[in-house]
Amino acid sequence: MTKINCSRYNEQVITTEINSSTEMYCIFGMPVRHSFSPVIHNAAFNQLGINAVYLAFEPPSIEDAIQSMRTLNILGASVTIPFKIDVIKHIDGIDQLAARIGSVNTLVNWDGKITGFNTDGYGAIRALENENIPLGNATCLVIGNGGSARAIAFTLLARGASIIIAGRNVTRIEGLAAELRKTEPSVRAVPLSDIDRKLMETVDIIINTTPVGMSPDINAVPIDPGFISARHTVFDIVYSPHMTKLLSAAEERGSTIVHGIEMLVHQGARQFELWTGTSAPVETMRRAVLKHLQIGP
Repeated sequence: MTKINCSRYNEQVITTEINSSTEMYCIFGMPVRHSFSPVIHNAAFNQLGINAVYLAFEPPSIEDAIQSMRTLNILGASVTIPFKIDVIKHIDGIDQLAARIGSVNTLVNWDGKITGFNTDGYGAIRALENENIPLGNATCLVIGNGGSARAIAFTLLARGASIIIAGRNVTRIEGLAAELRKTEPSVRAVPLSDIDRKLMETVDIIINTTPVGMSPDINAVPIDPGFISARHTVFDIVYSPHMTKLLSAAEERGSTIVHGIEMLVHQGARQFELWTGTSAPVETMRRAVLKHLQIGP
């Protein structure tokens, strides 16, 4: 058995047997020093006895990264900032949902043909469903306009939810809302400065898709906590810290809260299944990242 550090950006050391049959998976991004993906995927490979490793790379361009997948036979990859949109023009095929979203976070290498998927929305939906949060007919305030906001909003629409896009950049939130209206005309865009108690009384689920509140700026919140009440479910996709300022404020007000780590685990589990055709060991993946965050045993 050989101990290897599966990412120079993660301290976790994975014990596995490396040989000429070891398969490679990875994440492409810039930066990826904060990524917990190597933690969860290597834990899953170890649990199921799959001879594979998952590494982290910061390629100079996503075009170079895709070529490396073909040349080195990297079987699957996660894609993160800043490559989620640009990657689309360099791959051979794209899943219908990812095409509607206009963003890819997962690549599968089938005999040199690279196909793109988006598992972010799936991860968010599973995180909410695990808390028994009803989505059909729910009104969701999605804060943000980036790739995660797009994926979550499109997936929620498919589940019958109503969507309000909120953010500081009026042009960008209006642009995202316009794209969403092609699927559902009722989608609204609201500047954060226009949010008030009357609007919040119509909202069931609040989802922060921005990095506001992420370490090291852990005291920041994306919305005035005074607008949050016990009627709301509050979901923050930021997973470091585990209990963000937004979630702490929501819990104090009696809201149901959903941690970002749940989306991380479930979107990763879906990636794992796309790559391997094997059911992901979700609890193993969750325990691994909680331990990495020094939350669990």
